[in-house]
Amino acid sequence: MSKDQGDVSMTQNQADRREMTLKQKLSLPEEAPPPWSITIAAVTALVLFINLIGVGPAISSLLLGSSQPSPFLLMLGWTFGLALTLVYVLINRRSSPASWQALRLNRGWLPWQIVLLLGVAIALGVDVTISLASGQFLPIPEIFDFQSQGLAGTIAAALLLVLMQPAAESLVFQAVILPSLRSTVGPWGGVAITSALSALLHYLVFFAPYQAHYDVLWYGLAYPWLTGLAFCLLKVYTGSSRAVIIGRGGAGLIFLLTALALVGG
Repeated sequence: MSKDQGDVSMTQNQADRREMTLKQKLSLPEEAPPPWSITIAAVTALVLFINLIGVGPAISSLLLGSSQPSPFLLMLGWTFGLALTLVYVLINRRSSPASWQALRLNRGWLPWQIVLLLGVAIALGVDVTISLASGQFLPIPEIFDFQSQGLAGTIAAALLLVLMQPAAESLVFQAVILPSLRSTVGPWGGVAITSALSALLHYLVFFAPYQAHYDVLWYGLAYPWLTGLAFCLLKVYTGSSRAVIIGRGGAGLIFLLTALALVGG
């Protein structure tokens, strides 16, 4: 087969995938295994975890000149940790054109406006479900008590939820871990394990400091699992990590606006 014939065949295959339903796409393996091992994917998740619980908060403490834990210090620490992880992933995946391309940072076939609306819908669905099921109408754990710092707290919450968390977590879980697991344990198993890993990280990092204030089942487990699952499905459906970042940005904005409404009500 000539190169031109191969390109035509690949284009046709991509077009065929676009016409598939989400259920059909979930049943298919990745178009190609990513050029990194499952070990590299695990190390990437570990880097995120270490940056969130150690490096980021340490930087925040140095900048604020305080070692006393507080919601504001944690928000800044998590923001720094996510930023460091984002840089780590981008630098490492720049190691080769194939590795960079495998991140799937292409625009995707869905318009960004539609992807943003999907993220908004996901956040609204999760917010309503968790709040009604738990009987607790509280800001999500990541930005607990953000309002106590006034404008600075709101800005920190926005940086965390709308920018850093969408970019860094999407790259770690949906761009690196998800394709690796789907290629290793199967299409459905990859989605299930990635969603569970995302929920576990949220439980250990964002929920743990405030567990006395939240229902553990709904805010500690169900909330991060539902959001992680939804964005894994969005990645499978669109084939684009950029789409996941945009969708998560929209979701983060809704989580922030909901929190502002709750503390202002």
